Amino acid sequence: MNLLGKALTFAVFALSIVFMVVGLAVNASHRNWRDVVLGPGGLKQQIETVETTNDQLRDSAQRTQAALDRERAARRTALAALQTQLNQLQQELVQSAADVEALRAANTELTQLDRSRAADLEAKTEEITRLRAALVKEREDRDTLFAKSLELTDLLNRARGTVQNQKQRNDQLRTQVTRLQEVVEAKGIDVNAPLDGAPPERNGVVLVVNRPRKQVEVSIGSDDGLRQGHLLDVTRNGSFVTRLRVGYTEPDRAVAEILSDYSNRTIQEGDRVDTTYE
Repeated sequence: MNLLGKALTFAVFALSIVFMVVGLAVNASHRNWRDVVLGPGGLKQQIETVETTNDQLRDSAQRTQAALDRERAARRTALAALQTQLNQLQQELVQSAADVEALRAANTELTQLDRSRAADLEAKTEEITRLRAALVKEREDRDTLFAKSLELTDLLNRARGTVQNQKQRNDQLRTQVTRLQEVVEAKGIDVNAPLDGAPPERNGVVLVVNRPRKQVEVSIGSDDGLRQGHLLDVTRNGSFVTRLRVGYTEPDRAVAEILSDYSNRTIQEGDRVDTTYE
């Protein structure tokens, strides 16, 4: 609208210049100015036409200015509304930025919480896996122990049966031992006598020496476990003298033969006599 006002002003200015040029031209041409001015199509008519046009242009300019003012007012109103809206939008933007920051902080916190929960979940998953493996192993161990328990129960039952049988056998053997003791006592058998024929470890002395018959009498007899055929070593002061073979025995003494092949010295009464296992 400012451009339109400037255009109208420029048009008025141009028409003024035209009128001035026309006036100069009239002065320069020695015409009948009355006819020129008042005649049809003369200057007066032209001036009136120009004035009418100017009035129309002024009225149009005024209307245009009024429209421009109204438009400016409308624009100012719209601009104020837009400014208000802009301020509101800026406030909303600030609030939105604050909300975004809050959401970012919350997102960061949630991300950290999610990572923490993920790590905790992974740890719990590993723990559950370990517990499952332990549970499986425990079940296997329990099954193994149950099978072993059944086996041991079976062995225990067998052992109980064996113990019962052994107890019965023990009772039988006890009865037999009692019977054998009665027989041994009745027969006068020495239960301490060696079963392989070897004499028990005993010692005594030479009582009598019969050199012509190469026999001696010693102080140990059948009560000491000595039997016919047993061998006796004769020593004196720790030195070997000779060896004897038992001929016959009595409860407290025995007669033995001197074995010449083993004689190192002459046997004497009082020499020590020891049983031998040879």
